[in-house]
Amino acid sequence: MKSNWMFNLGSKLALILFYVIFIVTFFMVLEHVAHLWFPNSGLTRSLGPFQPIFGYSEIIFNQNPELYSDSSFIALSFVSSMSMMVLVHMFLWYMHRLLRNVANNSLFMYENVAILSRLGLFIIVMGFLFSYTGELLFTQAVAELDITNGQLMVSSLSYIDFILGGLVLLIIASALKNAVHAVEENKNTI
Repeated sequence: MKSNWMFNLGSKLALILFYVIFIVTFFMVLEHVAHLWFPNSGLTRSLGPFQPIFGYSEIIFNQNPELYSDSSFIALSFVSSMSMMVLVHMFLWYMHRLLRNVANNSLFMYENVAILSRLGLFIIVMGFLFSYTGELLFTQAVAELDITNGQLMVSSLSYIDFILGGLVLLIIASALKNAVHAVEENKNTI
């Protein structure tokens, strides 16, 4: 097929991004470890003040609140960040394998059914964990804001996006399994 080069290119790009994100993950782990266990070291001071990743939003304080130096807050940020990075890594790895399989063989393989099923499960579990912990971090940080003429209510259901996305992949994997079974039966009867 003429489109195989696109699948090969996509597979290689996914693998390259996998390794680039691995380097970013290393520095993210280093930052969290430094702020958690070595808060007064030279390394921690060279990294600058702690800035958590909330997910879809950002809060910028003129001066970092005490909350940002609390070890339980930093630990929760570590869990949130690592769940995000595991999700990205697994997505890139499974996309690399899926695109490679499509380029080399076909979409209609039992291995691709397993890849889509695992990807769907990872998106449900790790996406939910990332979204939920990011929401907890954001809620705690919003509590540090000084709002004088009103209230800011934070309620996010963004974790439902990950659950629905994972369920859709599981449904696609189930449909692909039926299609692969039909293709295999067709090969055997010919």
